[in-house]
Amino acid sequence: MGNLIVKNGLLIDGTGSPARRADVRIRDGVVTEVGPDLAPDGEEVVDAAGAYVTPGFIDSHTHLDPSMFWDPGCDPMPQHGVTTALIGNCSLSLAPVKPEHLDEVMDVFCYIEDMPIEEFRSGVPWNWQTWREYRDSMNANGASLNMASLIGHSMLRIYVMGEDAWTRAATDAEIEAMCAELADALDAGCYGISTSFFDVDRQGRFVPTRFAEQKEFEALAATMGRAGHGLVEFIPNFTGETPLEEIKRIADATAPHEGVIAVWNGLLHTEMAPERSGELIAYSQSLRDGGADIWPIASPRTVDFNVNWEQTMVFMMLPEGWNRIMLVEGEARAAMLRDPEWRKVAREEWDRVDKSLFPNTRIEHVKFTSVTKPENERWLAKSLKDLVEERGGHPSDVFADWILENDLEPGVVAAGVSNSDVEGVAEMLVDDRVIVSASDAGAHVQMMCAAGDTTLFLTRHVRERGDFTLEKAIWELTGAQSERLGFKDRGILAPGYAGDLTIFDLDELSWGSEFFVSDLPSGGARLRRPPGGFRLTACNGVVTQRDGELTGANPGRVLDGGVARPS
Repeated sequence: MGNLIVKNGLLIDGTGSPARRADVRIRDGVVTEVGPDLAPDGEEVVDAAGAYVTPGFIDSHTHLDPSMFWDPGCDPMPQHGVTTALIGNCSLSLAPVKPEHLDEVMDVFCYIEDMPIEEFRSGVPWNWQTWREYRDSMNANGASLNMASLIGHSMLRIYVMGEDAWTRAATDAEIEAMCAELADALDAGCYGISTSFFDVDRQGRFVPTRFAEQKEFEALAATMGRAGHGLVEFIPNFTGETPLEEIKRIADATAPHEGVIAVWNGLLHTEMAPERSGELIAYSQSLRDGGADIWPIASPRTVDFNVNWEQTMVFMMLPEGWNRIMLVEGEARAAMLRDPEWRKVAREEWDRVDKSLFPNTRIEHVKFTSVTKPENERWLAKSLKDLVEERGGHPSDVFADWILENDLEPGVVAAGVSNSDVEGVAEMLVDDRVIVSASDAGAHVQMMCAAGDTTLFLTRHVRERGDFTLEKAIWELTGAQSERLGFKDRGILAPGYAGDLTIFDLDELSWGSEFFVSDLPSGGARLRRPPGGFRLTACNGVVTQRDGELTGANPGRVLDGGVARPS
């Protein structure tokens, strides 16, 4: 924990109050004094003249769990002002886990979140079984961010039920065992649990949470209620027929328990149904009016997927055809793409499926970004729709031919799948019934770089468009999440709160384009976004980045979800 004093800045404290001139003193990682003209008393002195000083940003939907072990600097999150990340989302976590289930846990996590499995094998120590042991390992490793951690419900079911977790409802005894592990984790500081009504594994199997009955959700929520705190993060299946019922299931389970909060991910604006986001926001509000503390969470970023032929879930809603391409390699992949029977199945599924991560019904969004033959260079930046219009034939067949022509290595991006209409996104984000967060940082590292949502939000929606005042925007990234999601000791710069802060001049911020870097433990590549132009970020009173460069300090710790709000 660090000692720091920030002088001469314009303070935006995270409460929504107007900016004011004030210094900030941090002792042992906690804010002890805020006011004008504070005198240094042995602390490291930072001059914030000409800049704003705000609480460090909270990112309430990330998958940094594994990469925090091989990249404790969490590059480039601190360079975008982030000091706290919620991990363990989407029913996936690194704990609890038994040794006999380790391969299965790694495979489902890697498939759903598009991470190379080599990194899991070489970069994660796996020296734990329970969440409490995992917490200790995380703290021993350290990170540049504070970590609020959830237990993944799928991992909890596998831990208790083994292979049966994938096929059936839990018995009363198994539910009791799940609740016992969750209770111990909550006592050790865990923030809660995450679940999913949406995901499938590499073979197309439903993730274990999709077999949970309502009594299982109710028992887990009651466990959190007895602990006095708990956050439930979940993903409704918006490609299915019953997403509202799924949202209501969690609302019904959590509503009876004071201090138990639910947040659902997947609120997006789409040009295909522009009214849908508003309807979902209103539905969540109706559940809150009925007593459930439940919130939708949304990112400002356009959803783009770089299609990586070796590891991707972008075809998960096309399991009979295109997803099978992901299960084979090399010549077997080429043979499948040529096979008339596979092509027939792929065409029929392509025409039948109207809701998919891969935009098979909107092929103008499938863009070509690289080719392997000079004669195909004229197609760069053009779309699959352009290709089909010139060549004729079924889009699935034309796409298969294109991949074969380019030696199974064409650059393809599914661009603007959703959140592509900035006006619609702004209308969604300014609604006070929505939490602005949900970057997904750490996931899909070869498909996109999800880090930097904070900078995009401040540059586009504050500086350029004026959708938010700066004070309101900072509240959304800090105090709102403290208030709504139970980050009780952070998100505000006031005495007693965490000494997490960032310093920036709004005119200096920049949201740059992602690019590949080869710095994974196995030598593999990931997409990275440039620093955002923040002058300094400090976590627990320790400077973690300065002018876009990480300092190498890793003062972050696993947070205690049961901590009280400072008086």
